[in-house]
Amino acid sequence: MTIKSLAEIGHKEVLEWVKTGPFLLRHMEPGDYLLRQGQNLEHLYWIEDGFCTVSYTAANGRRFSHGRFNIEDRLYGEIEFLTGKPIQFDIRCDGPVSVRVIPIAELEALLVQHPHVGIWLSQCLADTYQGVMDRVTSHFMYPLAYNIAKDLLMRERGNKPPIQFERVFREAERFGCSERVYRRAVSQLIEHGLVEKRGRELKVANHTKLERYLAEEEER
Repeated sequence: MTIKSLAEIGHKEVLEWVKTGPFLLRHMEPGDYLLRQGQNLEHLYWIEDGFCTVSYTAANGRRFSHGRFNIEDRLYGEIEFLTGKPIQFDIRCDGPVSVRVIPIAELEALLVQHPHVGIWLSQCLADTYQGVMDRVTSHFMYPLAYNIAKDLLMRERGNKPPIQFERVFREAERFGCSERVYRRAVSQLIEHGLVEKRGRELKVANHTKLERYLAEEEER
């Protein structure tokens, strides 16, 4: 059997465990925090359905946002569960969210009884790690305008969830920059005819031209 097939078995086992277990169901409202950066993990959350944002606040007050996600059947707190370290990111509800509260001891027992769940969990963490590193590497290696343009193109192609923040400062946080710097980069893209504003949303103005721009930046 492959790692993928073993992980699929683990996924089915954990879904059955969550759905049939005596776990507290909590309905959370927009603005509520599932996890708070710097605190110790008391229990994990299994999100059945809802929107959440994931962000990090540095000591100097600057914030970096991983964005807004439409989440279904997803475990949060798993990294801190495995490392024993304080919670790394704020996980904040961005709409009504239904969650199951998972005690740490219960998950420990599940991993002992069902080793395939551990393989599934490892695969989830590996996927998350690769996704984050791809994004961080791109931010270091390419200009801000490139990253904004590529992000927009991927969303329109369906390679990322088609969700953007309406407020500019929250979009700026997704790219780890100030609102002023973000607006300047967007203005450059608009001036070159690569993107356009439709209401409060950015849209690709010319796909061929935008793809050429991205390719040229990657070759520099």
